[in-house]
Amino acid sequence: MNKLTKLTAGAALIGALAIGTVACSNDDHSESTQSSKVEKSKKSTKKAVKQNETKLKRAKIGLSQKDALDKFDAKYPNKQIKSIDLKQENGTYVYEIDGFDKTNEYTATIDADNGKVLHSHSEKLDVDDRHQKALDLNSVISRDEATKIAEKHADGVSKEWNLELDEDDGKAYWDVEVSDGTKSTEVKINATNKDVVRTDRDHDNDDD
Repeated sequence: MNKLTKLTAGAALIGALAIGTVACSNDDHSESTQSSKVEKSKKSTKKAVKQNETKLKRAKIGLSQKDALDKFDAKYPNKQIKSIDLKQENGTYVYEIDGFDKTNEYTATIDADNGKVLHSHSEKLDVDDRHQKALDLNSVISRDEATKIAEKHADGVSKEWNLELDEDDGKAYWDVEVSDGTKSTEVKINATNKDVVRTDRDHDNDDD
């Protein structure tokens, strides 16, 4: 009887330990799941904050592309357009427009909020550049349309834009940088037929 009592007590102890182990395991799993949910929530919040910051910066773009081109034309009349950039510099959006004629190339940097010409210069064309082609702005999609295509494709908020001719194939392309709050994606769009021809993903640098 004494032996049976010991065996029973031993079995009870093993059972209690097993229950305790399962309980601890469940607690650890629960804590891990909860921690994972918290981490996902933090990442989601950070992404939303970054996207809102980009939207707020973008809201300061008060100058349309047409108006920016008019500013460029007032500075350098009757020049052909080589490329148009809309990008952030020191937390402010600026247009950087490059143009050319038969002998010189011209660049103007224009504040996208107030339209002020911040910087401009011209220099002699290299011999190799004297037969370059100009953008046909009447045949390409607008920045707004390129933005919609890029944001749908990359699922984020567009933050920088570049429109220029590709020297290799002579076609015009929009390069749009899209941020989802954690990473940036550059979407290259054929500016004539609207096809997405390439995407390049990179880590986000929204701290600029």
